[in-house]
Amino acid sequence: MKSEIIKNKKLLDIFKNVTEKEKNVCFFYSRQKDGWEKVLAINPKKKFSYKISEKDFEKNIIKFINKETNKKRKVFGYFSYDIGHKTYRIKSTARDDLMLPDILLMSFEEWITEEKNCIRLHFKKENFQKKISKILERKIQSNSRLSDKNFTAEQTRESYNKGYFQIKKHIKEGDIYQLNLTHRLHTKTKKSSTEIFQKIIEENEVGFLAYIKEKNFEILSASPERFIRIKGNKIETSPIKGTRPRGKTKKEDIKLRNDLKKNKKEKAELNMITDLLRNDLGEFCKTGSVKVEKQRLIKKYSNVWHTMSKISGEIDKKTNPIKGLISMLPGGSITGCPKKRAIEIIDEIEPTTRGIYTGIIGEITNKNNMDFSIAIRTIIRKGEDLYLQVGGGIVADSKNKDEFEETLHKAKSFMKIL
Repeated sequence: MKSEIIKNKKLLDIFKNVTEKEKNVCFFYSRQKDGWEKVLAINPKKKFSYKISEKDFEKNIIKFINKETNKKRKVFGYFSYDIGHKTYRIKSTARDDLMLPDILLMSFEEWITEEKNCIRLHFKKENFQKKISKILERKIQSNSRLSDKNFTAEQTRESYNKGYFQIKKHIKEGDIYQLNLTHRLHTKTKKSSTEIFQKIIEENEVGFLAYIKEKNFEILSASPERFIRIKGNKIETSPIKGTRPRGKTKKEDIKLRNDLKKNKKEKAELNMITDLLRNDLGEFCKTGSVKVEKQRLIKKYSNVWHTMSKISGEIDKKTNPIKGLISMLPGGSITGCPKKRAIEIIDEIEPTTRGIYTGIIGEITNKNNMDFSIAIRTIIRKGEDLYLQVGGGIVADSKNKDEFEETLHKAKSFMKIL
C-alpha cells in the first residue's frame, strides 16, 4: 500500500465535489475525539448486498469480511435493524416499503484519511491521485437557495398515541419493562445529498457522522451513540438513554441538565439497558471480564443532553467477533427489555419495517478491529424522498406528551438543514 499527502486540504474539500459520477461512496466523519477516524472511500473493489430471507447469511458475511480484510482492504457498511427478526426467529408482519438490502458492505483498497492540515491518500495504483485531483478541480453549483418543506410525520398523533398506550398496557401486564417506540417523518428535496450532509455535519457535534451512497439510495447519519468498538480482544458498547433539550440561556441549560441527572425514570431506563447489554456481552466474552466502566455519564450535544453508560469486556478466543456482533443485533437501547418480546411488539405496532434505522453503521479493518454506531438521527434518501425516523423509550413512569415531544427534540438539528 502506497500513500501520499496533499497539504492544506480537508476531506470535506473532496466530499463536496462528489457527484452522480461516483456510484458508491462511503464517508465517515467525527466532531468528537472519541469518534470515528475521518475517512472517505470511492468505488469499492467488492460489494456484499443481502436480504435476510436468503440462507446462511451469517456464514456468508463472515466469509466475505475475512476474505476482504485479509487482503488489507477496509470494509464499510451497515446491518439493518430487521436482522433481529432472523436472529430471534420472529416472522415480521410490518410493511417493507423502502425495499433496501438488510446488509450492505463495501470493500475498498483505496481511501483517503484526514490528518492535521492535510489529507493522506492510501492506494495501490498510481492513477488514484489523478482521480482525486480531478474531483478537487470540479466546480459544483450550490443548490442551497432552493426552498424545501420541512419534515412532517407520516403517522397521525392519534396513531402514535394508540401504539403508546398499547405499550403501557404490555408493561402493566408484565410482558416488557421498557420499549423503544418510533415513528417516521418524510419530505422531498431537489438539493444534493452532499450539500445536505455538509449542513448535517455543521449542526451535529457528534462522533459518528456517516454518508453512504449506493446506486439506488443514500444514507445520511449523525449518530451520538456507539454500538460496538472492538480492538483486538477488547470490546466496548456505550448505550444512550435519557434526553433533555438544550436550554435557550445558560441558566435554563443547567436546569435541564440537572433535571435529567436527577430524574429517576431516566436513571431506571438507562440501568435497565445497561444490564441488558452487559448480559449480551456476557454471552461471548470471557467469564468475569464484563464490567460497567461508566454508569451514568451526562454528555452535551448541539441540541440535547443525553445520559449514557460504558460497558466493556474481553472476547473469548473461541468466539468469532463478527458472530458476536450479529448476536447482539439489534441493540438493546433501541428495542427494549426483554429484547425478543420487545421486537415482537414493535413489529405489531409500527406500520413499516425500520430497515437501516436503528440498525448499525460502521467500519471493519480486520476481524478483530471494528467500530459501529447505532443508526439513529439518520436520513434514508430514495430519489427526491427523504425519510427520517425518531423515537424514545417507554417505561411505566412515562408520560405521553413528554415522550412525543422528546422524539421531536431529537430531530431538531435535522429540521434546520432544509
